[in-house]
Amino acid sequence: MESSKVGRPGFGLKTVLGAALILAGLGIALFGVPPWPYQHDLSFKQVEELKPGDPGFPTLNASYPAESLRRYRVTQGETASLTLDVVRYRKDGDTRSAIIHLGDEPSSSAPNSKKIRQELWTSAMEAVNKHTDEKALFLSWWDDAQRIDFSTGRNTWTRVPTAAAFGGDPEKRLWEAVTGPYAADETRLRQLANWLAMDAGAALAEMAKALPADTPVYFLACLDDLARVSEVERLSGKKLGFEAALFPASGDMHGQIAAVKRWAGEKGSGNYLVQQIPGQGIRAWRITDAATENTLLAKLLPFTGSLANPVPGLETVYQSPWGGYLTIFQWQR
Repeated sequence: MESSKVGRPGFGLKTVLGAALILAGLGIALFGVPPWPYQHDLSFKQVEELKPGDPGFPTLNASYPAESLRRYRVTQGETASLTLDVVRYRKDGDTRSAIIHLGDEPSSSAPNSKKIRQELWTSAMEAVNKHTDEKALFLSWWDDAQRIDFSTGRNTWTRVPTAAAFGGDPEKRLWEAVTGPYAADETRLRQLANWLAMDAGAALAEMAKALPADTPVYFLACLDDLARVSEVERLSGKKLGFEAALFPASGDMHGQIAAVKRWAGEKGSGNYLVQQIPGQGIRAWRITDAATENTLLAKLLPFTGSLANPVPGLETVYQSPWGGYLTIFQWQR
């Protein structure tokens, strides 16, 4: 298969300038920044396990057949809860896990954000399958890498989390139960965290030494990566200046954006992005310092400053709708 090039159908969308708008549902509301307080009232349990052929087992567009689908219900207190869907599959003789998005929960008056995420990931992975070389290497955070591995079989830098990425025991138990044993070797995830927390140019210079020169390299960034900032901070040992605020629902979208701009301008250079949360309003993110603005993580995400000043050598070859929920860059070395 050939590597992708800008201009090909489905894998050549240019970055859209302006505010990034997505429909983000309960998952990002729970796991986003400010971080979910993992206290004693955090609980989770496996509520269902389906095997292929069982009633209700979904059709999965993937490179490997799923051996099972497990559903976990995660709750915080009496009101906050979400369902995590996890497939188990085998690749190269190993049993692997992937957290996937399935849009099969009961719908409400608000759009089904799980269904939207499922459709966006399905479209992006179809584009990867169609337009990238089978030997391509993808760099993304561990949960994104799981979906890439399951859906496309493409190589990923790392796809298994480490206990050191998480803060408290409830959080550590949750992710170990969901994803299986933690990585025995933390080196690659820590290295990726360091790169994401570094100045983008310096990070690419280090990567050029660490990654094979004859392999096509891609970066996949998802707006949900903002929910993983605390993991990047723990593994890199660096504090990143990302802050979030919720702006209540309003019929005046222009007024909301004006309010977001004013809030973003209170710290840093006014660099921001926004996410539309059904039924709640807008969650806005701002970057509070110049060092964070120039990090690889910030540059991979559709903040207004990142869109205006892209990283040389990183070519946007795919971007999903809903404000660039998923973006794929090809590294032109």
